[in-house]
Amino acid sequence: MRAFVLGVGLAALAAGAAGAQDTPRGDAKAGLAGFQKFGCYSCHGIVGQGTLRDGPRLNAAALGFPALLAQVRTPRYEMPAYTASQISDSGVADIFAYLSSIPKAPDPKTIKALQ
Repeated sequence: MRAFVLGVGLAALAAGAAGAQDTPRGDAKAGLAGFQKFGCYSCHGIVGQGTLRDGPRLNAAALGFPALLAQVRTPRYEMPAYTASQISDSGVADIFAYLSSIPKAPDPKTIKALQ
């Protein structure tokens, strides 16, 4: 049983490392410009917080670059598709870097005013 748990843990670690290798380096400043230029903010909010009506909150770390790229190219629901001629993979990597650079929101349990 112990070996199985260790094996599963190592496999998950390897999968995480492979996912990190799949993420190209992006420029967060250029990503903010792209996020604005392509109108992502209009549905997802300027810091990817999402809106009540349109786009969901974007969590780049949880989503991962391959999934973000797939969503940009062949989106689900009402999001328009963006071809590689409209925004390159490196442009999407910049947007991913921008979203990844946004500090995580504090846990509501740590905000005194909400207690």
